[in-house]
Amino acid sequence: MSRNTSRLAGTLSVSPGSFVLSKCELTATNGTVIDIKQLISEITITESIYMASIDADLMIIDAVNLLEELKLNGDEKIELLIKRKELDSKDDEKHKHTFYISEILDFSRTIPGTATYTMRCVSKHAYINNTLTLNESKQGTIGKIIKDICISNLGIKKEGLDIQESTSKNIKCIIPKLRPIAAIKWLNSNAYTSAGAPLYFFETLAGGIKYKSYEDFAAGKDIPTYNHTPVLDAEIGSPEYFAIASRRVRKISSDFNLSKYISISEGAFASTTSSIDISTKVYKPKSKEFKYDVEKLSTLNTHAPYPVRANNDQYGGKEINNIKTGKNYFISSNSMAYGSSSFNYHAPVEENISVGQAYLSTEDTLTHDIVIAGNFKLECGGLLDLKVNKTNPSDNEAHLDKMQSGKYLISSIIHKFGNEYTQQLEIKTNSFASEMEDILELDEKPKKGTEVVST
Repeated sequence: MSRNTSRLAGTLSVSPGSFVLSKCELTATNGTVIDIKQLISEITITESIYMASIDADLMIIDAVNLLEELKLNGDEKIELLIKRKELDSKDDEKHKHTFYISEILDFSRTIPGTATYTMRCVSKHAYINNTLTLNESKQGTIGKIIKDICISNLGIKKEGLDIQESTSKNIKCIIPKLRPIAAIKWLNSNAYTSAGAPLYFFETLAGGIKYKSYEDFAAGKDIPTYNHTPVLDAEIGSPEYFAIASRRVRKISSDFNLSKYISISEGAFASTTSSIDISTKVYKPKSKEFKYDVEKLSTLNTHAPYPVRANNDQYGGKEINNIKTGKNYFISSNSMAYGSSSFNYHAPVEENISVGQAYLSTEDTLTHDIVIAGNFKLECGGLLDLKVNKTNPSDNEAHLDKMQSGKYLISSIIHKFGNEYTQQLEIKTNSFASEMEDILELDEKPKKGTEVVST
């Protein structure tokens, strides 16, 4: 028997927060399989482009003495299946994943005859990771090496992988006694695309293991639009209500990383790279000079995250993307480490570090934490188009907030299955949908209560 939310009309979801917990089977150490869905009060699943594995917290209300009966010891398998049929499209959607318990936490008996505790779970490859240490040589692009580690060492099937293999330069390296995921992070710290974009190794609930670049993120298709609007103009239970409510932002809080004072020091908009080759003793004081150009980088929106102007007295009158001495990189290389035809682990850095750092420094120019109704199709690394209304627009001006509206990258998702299915998303953008000059421009007619002082 499935465990349903109350927001169902037969098998159809009346509310976009509806879901059906079809299966939550626990396989004990002795091989006993039991469905524990009736014991679960809440499920929280977290994914992020900065996490190599998704994890889950299952809150248990145990009145059947499950811990003792099954002799749980903290490494059992859990197979989870959550479903929904949408009211507007009639599409069947589901989350299906196999977890393994990594910890049993917060055990308490506050009510006689009932115990509560949390099962913290991880994916299988995260468990395997803790059983291995790699100390071996590898050859190929960093993307190909990472794919080989996933298949050969972490036991991930090819069909469960979405790996970008065409990273910058074929290299040779020796992995220095690292666990597989630590080795992947070590390799990725020097991995770039041919255009200099950084890459991310992560797992999503909907799409499995991925190794993608920021260029891949920016090229995303089928981008859903979400609206931060205070009212729902539709009848509850209708397909129209389902469609509007499923694309409504319920809560939003923001963090603006707009400090140019910090960005300049990080090399976000301009930098200089100097290098020395210890094998040939060649020193290049300016092997590469980087200047931010919104048309050459993969941005989510069309306009740069700074106003284009030359009257910057705090920068000595220079444009912000011409301050190339604000950040300096000093790179040591060894071009002859494996002869003239092969490169070592550090080879991709000299050509790409300046562009890669520009991506990393600007990726969270605007960051929002939003709460929405659960969407089975959303995953980290995807995009969404956010429409935010102004706080207090006048009758004769556009209601859309030009600064906060635009395309955003989904960097993390917290799935919560309790009374309903909700998602807490962290979304980020590295650019603006409108020119900064337009965003900063004062209205010709000041709002009531605004005094214009001429000097």
